[in-house]
Amino acid sequence: MSRDAVQPYYPGTLPAPRNAWYVCAFSDEVGERPMSRRILGDRIVFYRTEAGDPVALADYCPHRAVALSHGKRVEGDRIQCIYHGMEFGPDGHCRRVPSQKAVPRAMATRSYPLAERWRWIWIWMGDPDAADESLIPDHSTFGLGEDDGFYKIQRFRMDIGGSFQLLHENLLDVSHITFLHEGMFDSGTIAETPATTEIDGNVITMTRRLTETVSGPYARQFGLEEGTRVNRQLIAKTFIPALNINTNIFEFPDDPERPACTRHAPFGITPETERSCHYFTASASDYGVRPEGEALEAQNRNVWNVFLTDKLAIESIQQSYDEMGAATPDASVRADEAAVRFRRIVMRMAADEAAEA
Repeated sequence: MSRDAVQPYYPGTLPAPRNAWYVCAFSDEVGERPMSRRILGDRIVFYRTEAGDPVALADYCPHRAVALSHGKRVEGDRIQCIYHGMEFGPDGHCRRVPSQKAVPRAMATRSYPLAERWRWIWIWMGDPDAADESLIPDHSTFGLGEDDGFYKIQRFRMDIGGSFQLLHENLLDVSHITFLHEGMFDSGTIAETPATTEIDGNVITMTRRLTETVSGPYARQFGLEEGTRVNRQLIAKTFIPALNINTNIFEFPDDPERPACTRHAPFGITPETERSCHYFTASASDYGVRPEGEALEAQNRNVWNVFLTDKLAIESIQQSYDEMGAATPDASVRADEAAVRFRRIVMRMAADEAAEA
């Protein structure tokens, strides 16, 4: 199949590469009881073995297609179909058919490769033989490593009724924070601050540098003192197709002896379907005190409410794109450079997969 065989798309329907790692769950979401989630259109059941290893299987019994997630764990590492009691191991192969001794060769469901990093479980959705764990971005480079001097916060998963493409574009073009999140993340100048864009393979990095004074919700959001003047670097780095890191580095020109403060906000972006996605959020800081208990809950509620405005915008865009289809207007400006590059790279990845099929 040639690259030309890839289906044309209009905005909001960008194809998601399958030969890639995606965040599919927080570690504490997957336990002994089966949990179902849709990833890239596939319904998948997750559970853990007796040894604590996560398992991902296609969420249907190959006998009559009942969802395995409706069943329960049985002795050992097997999951049992609630309908006729067939038992399946972590590799997806049937281990027992209660109504007979022989197990048909076709009695198997798909097993997906998984890898656990920090509190995230990553899933490989494509060819299992191509599942190379070294392709997962190094978590220590964005504050989710071990003993790296950052305190880490697992925040939440938000489900968004819009394409993974739209969420990536939202995070790559941070000029929207001046308006959509007015007063929350900047002093009103980010939109007017030019950005530099770097491309390294499937990684896009956009960097803005500015000097501003933090105040109000902006100061509280980053745990900085009201009225502090800062030299700020705002870096949006995307590992296509599954991860965005939003990094803020603050230096203090009026107090040159004060160490720089860094906060990473890693975002796992995982397609649920062609027009919906999962948004896994976290943060890592090398300054301040880690919030605990009620303080952490209050902070997470605040972040959730802020991100609801992104959800509203993305779902509005998706609705418009779905209504207009190929006639959707799609004029771009200079701030969309990274978004346009993102689209080209994802289309190339999709074409490469089609060519290999």
